[in-house]
Amino acid sequence: MNYPCLLTTALLLMIPTIAPAQATIEDLLKADARARPAHPSSPSDLLDWAAYNRAGWRAINKGYYDTAEHEFHAAIKAARRTSIDDPRLLARSYADYALAVQKQGRHAEAEPLAKWALTVRETLLDPESPAIAQNRNQLATLYYELGRFAESEPLLRRSIEAQAKAPKADPREHARSHTLLGLLLVARRRFAESEPAFLKAVQILETSRGPSHPETGDGLNNLAWAYHEQGKDDEARPLFDRALSIFERSRGPLHPSVAYVLDGLAQIHAARGENDEAEAKFGRAIAIWEKISGAGASELIQILTRYSRSLEAMGRRAERDKVEARIASLPVKVTMSEGKASPWYRFPEPTQGAAPMTPRLRG
Repeated sequence: MNYPCLLTTALLLMIPTIAPAQATIEDLLKADARARPAHPSSPSDLLDWAAYNRAGWRAINKGYYDTAEHEFHAAIKAARRTSIDDPRLLARSYADYALAVQKQGRHAEAEPLAKWALTVRETLLDPESPAIAQNRNQLATLYYELGRFAESEPLLRRSIEAQAKAPKADPREHARSHTLLGLLLVARRRFAESEPAFLKAVQILETSRGPSHPETGDGLNNLAWAYHEQGKDDEARPLFDRALSIFERSRGPLHPSVAYVLDGLAQIHAARGENDEAEAKFGRAIAIWEKISGAGASELIQILTRYSRSLEAMGRRAERDKVEARIASLPVKVTMSEGKASPWYRFPEPTQGAAPMTPRLRG
């Protein structure tokens, strides 16, 4: 009995149905299934797939998610021409496509695609495969965005456990798993549990990316906010200082990362009665949001609100009243969303899909 062939056929029959809004790709896949060539896949098929995949990831990295969706549509078509030989390639294409759809907020369409890709990978790849870890992180992020935390946390813990056993885990994806777990625990107000997750992410990033890399700065920022929200400002302050230095060098003085760190430092200075330092850092952060986002940015209103509270605590009510009047004049009102990590935490960006031809099939 040709077990790999039978397994491939079964997996192909399990391909999820694309939502009606995506009629173009649904029609494409149905037509391709009817017209599938009988001859073996050719090198040109894989070259076509690789070209579409690269184009899709270029679009993802630039934030052009609708373009990425289109490119991954084409990659799926190319993968279907070769999938009878290797369904891992099709799983990779569906995972990429699901990410582009998820980035556009269409979670109901993305979920079955990401779950199907994970099923294929868990069936065909080694348990410690980077592709499986990436897929679990992606699906866990989707559940986090939907507030389905009870489904997200086990996926992340399974991902971390498998990567700890892997001879050579992908360090960026490994750090991403720990960061996502930390963010999930923060969203559930489990700050003390989030600390070791954020700390492990920092350790991985310092080793793999370097102590001055901006992604290491992101890790330091997350850990600092987790400390600060528990009142552990002695632990938070040096981490904020280090993150600020990294961001100013790597991302420039007007980047949102700089504004968020300045906000955290300003709050610490204000709590300690270091009023001059607090006011200087609030002022810098406010100027950044004014420069990059304009008067309607919710970030600007949030930091003005915190600055107003700081002025109130200093007893400077006349200045507080001016800030409050300014807030009232702005066109955007802020509604804080429940059940999510605050915006000053930094979400890790997904890494490009793991190479589909590297892992070996079992059996």
